[in-house]
Amino acid sequence: MLWNVLAEYYGGSLLLFLLVLLLGVGIASIRFEFEIQNDYLVYQLLFLKKSIIKKELYPVQINQLKLTRVGWSKKAAIIKVNKGINIPLVVLESPKAYNHLIEFGEENDITIFKTKDYETLERMN
Repeated sequence: MLWNVLAEYYGGSLLLFLLVLLLGVGIASIRFEFEIQNDYLVYQLLFLKKSIIKKELYPVQINQLKLTRVGWSKKAAIIKVNKGINIPLVVLESPKAYNHLIEFGEENDITIFKTKDYETLERMN
């Protein structure tokens, strides 16, 4: 019954609608986790709580930590690696996470670059 109503309303594009809906649900199910350990960083992509990609970054693999501002008042970081894809960290929930990342960089002699906008955010807090 529901199928007939949807087919009548959407016509031939019903399968396209269902495909887009399924794709949207799949993309919404992707999450990431980021952990700062004593001597390395762990970045994971999860799909329905199952690890798809797990990457451990040691200080020798990290070229630079770039701290910047996103939007009006949000902090962001980009971990620039020697080989591979740089890791953007835009949605860290805890504002203290960026301070922990800076501490990790200082302890491991990693170059830390703060943009002027980021420094402005630091002064505001």
